[in-house]
Amino acid sequence: MNSNSQPTLSRRNFLAGAAAGLVGLAGAAGLAGCAPSAKSAEGADLAATGAESALKEPTETREADIVIVGSGAAGCFAAYEAAKSGAGNILIVTKSGNATDSNFNEITGTASVETAALKEAGETFTVEDMYQRMINYAHWTVNARLLHECVKLLPSNIDIYDEMGVETMVLGDRYNFGFLNVHGFTEKNKGVNFEEGLTALGVEILYDAPATAILMEDGVATGVQCESGKDVINVNAKAVLVCTGGYLANEEKVAAEYGGCKVVNMGSLNNTGDGERIVLAAGGMAERIRGMGMNDIYGMNEKSTISVFDANPFMQLAFYGGLLTDPSGRRFMNEYMLAQEPMNGGGEATLHEKRYYAIFSEDTVNAMKNSPYYQNIGAPAVWTSAATMFNAPLADFDANLASAQEEGWCFKAPSIAELAEMTGLKALPDTVAEYDSYVAAGADPDFFKDPAFLQPIEDDSTAYYAFEYNPSAFNTFGGPRTDEQCRALDANSDPIPGLYVAGVENGSLFCSPYYAVGGSCSGLSQASGRVAAKMMVEYIANA
Repeated sequence: MNSNSQPTLSRRNFLAGAAAGLVGLAGAAGLAGCAPSAKSAEGADLAATGAESALKEPTETREADIVIVGSGAAGCFAAYEAAKSGAGNILIVTKSGNATDSNFNEITGTASVETAALKEAGETFTVEDMYQRMINYAHWTVNARLLHECVKLLPSNIDIYDEMGVETMVLGDRYNFGFLNVHGFTEKNKGVNFEEGLTALGVEILYDAPATAILMEDGVATGVQCESGKDVINVNAKAVLVCTGGYLANEEKVAAEYGGCKVVNMGSLNNTGDGERIVLAAGGMAERIRGMGMNDIYGMNEKSTISVFDANPFMQLAFYGGLLTDPSGRRFMNEYMLAQEPMNGGGEATLHEKRYYAIFSEDTVNAMKNSPYYQNIGAPAVWTSAATMFNAPLADFDANLASAQEEGWCFKAPSIAELAEMTGLKALPDTVAEYDSYVAAGADPDFFKDPAFLQPIEDDSTAYYAFEYNPSAFNTFGGPRTDEQCRALDANSDPIPGLYVAGVENGSLFCSPYYAVGGSCSGLSQASGRVAAKMMVEYIANA
């Protein structure tokens, strides 16, 4: 990004802007974790999922009642629940280097219902409403009992934040779902609050100690092996919980799961799929559901500086509901979906393409220098997220536009035909001609896009632009199959004694695409950690 660029829009900045009141008219989504990231997980373990986990000779052996692999949302809430349920000697082993080194620390909001703040805001949406919305949206492809148990814990998740000294505020219905549920965080580093709170409860956290294998004895999980510098540590434990944040930083695995698609990682570099790999190596089976918490703020391109908190504002144009094409220059979706539902249906559609392009005329682009695109097209009421996300001119317009061109993801040509030749979008001239005919008719017979978003492309401008984007996401979800107790299941669907999976690794909890509920990944991850903790305590007591 150009050094003169100013940070204009981010999940964090947006939340800060919304913090003036308890309930915004259209608040931030807070839909998933996000953290500053780089273009690849250099040095990360890219071992194929399910590969054998070769044990090494330990240099140290430790004992624990419960060992939790991962210090994110699921891991922290599991440790809390286990300690509150009477478990002693709880150890978290994590790849993270400190309390702020995780998606959990960076998430800006989480799903909940029936909280004191929601009731004060007049919200009547209930636990039962939330469960029915989620299970029906998932078409019963998830473990219905597990989902229900997790949804029932959503209200008390907020109580735990309160206890840990993390303030929350109810955010608005940005995506016009019809109810309020997202609780935004006013704390910058809530990971520190949880580190202090968990330590006070007797939980030990071992940083820079990624787990490399699950210790098994006669089909029972008996601990984990982890590595800390040159030390190889065997942690013998009575129960093991794996929750390491998914695999988005594992480019090789992402490409294999999504047909070679390049997905720009907007989340933690720690999330390389190690948790799923070691569970499958211990005999677990993979669930068939795979999905992503898509970037819901703007487009992204791997050629650009990748930062959640300081992105080039021209990345926003991907979400403006204009003409989008695939690499051949043909339309591939109803662009309104990406404008209004970027994290679920709209974002999912971009995963079908290795890259996609937003096409605009120069006059349309130049107008964004002094007024927001949202206003320029009449501030359509159906575009509720734009009222807060895209209701300002593009900052540092000239510098950022020049930077986009220099980095190679913005193309400009005197005509659509020349733009097609420059970009390789061979079908673009025909696509634009067809699209403009839809604009003139006020109807889209291909994908039935809302007429408010049918804006002309060829408008006698002296030049035309193509902005190139890759799909981008904050996290993956999907992994080992579990039962309603979060117990990992083997190939015969039998529980593996002592082995539990929670968080976004739990393949039986999340649906594809992302639930149409803000904060789903964080809320369900936290709740599943708590479900697993309760079951581990019971398992140990009955052993």
